[in-house]
Amino acid sequence: MAKKLISLVNATLIDALVKDEAAINSTTESNVIENHLLDSFLPRNEQARFMSESYLYGDNQGIGPTLKAIFNFNSSGTRGAWSSKYDNFLPIVEFALDEQCYCNTKPSGEEKELPHFRLQLDAICKTLEDLAEKAEEQSIKYYYQNEAKYANDLLKEATEEPHYMHYVNFYKLVVDNWDALKDLSMTYRMLCDLAAMETGWHDRPEARVRLLKLLKDISQEWDN
Repeated sequence: MAKKLISLVNATLIDALVKDEAAINSTTESNVIENHLLDSFLPRNEQARFMSESYLYGDNQGIGPTLKAIFNFNSSGTRGAWSSKYDNFLPIVEFALDEQCYCNTKPSGEEKELPHFRLQLDAICKTLEDLAEKAEEQSIKYYYQNEAKYANDLLKEATEEPHYMHYVNFYKLVVDNWDALKDLSMTYRMLCDLAAMETGWHDRPEARVRLLKLLKDISQEWDN
């Protein structure tokens, strides 16, 4: 059991509060303090808390495994085979996009996730093509035609010259087309593969704290 010496400004007040709660709950003062600290730092939602404890701050884990776990969790929805669990993950995807800019991993083309990744990207291409075809307003049709072409160009590169891929482009594709892709299982399966293929995530304190806060924020909506 680890011990840490701390100095408190309001030591008398805190001591009284802790003693009362410990007495009421028939527990130790150490347990009271630990529980309050963890509750203040970690998400309330059980699944989000588990990912924070086991992946973000788990042994030999970090940013990459946490993103993979988050995206994998959301890839299986309750509204059908093609749906995600939730559609409020834009802050997490934007975080991944920002952090990807710090990474310099060069794909080898031999990544084990690559075949599955291409299948998800192909499904996203078809989704954007379908939106372009069905759009009645010309500006919307033109937008999705361009996005579908760009997505197909990325797919061609991932198929024929995967070592030239830049992972940041795929995150940007999702962010730029969020309204169309936010509740589709294929989106999160592709993002899960992306997070796994990047092996150079920077586990900086600032990044971990930001991701933890984002996970706390979005998971508040999961219980509603």
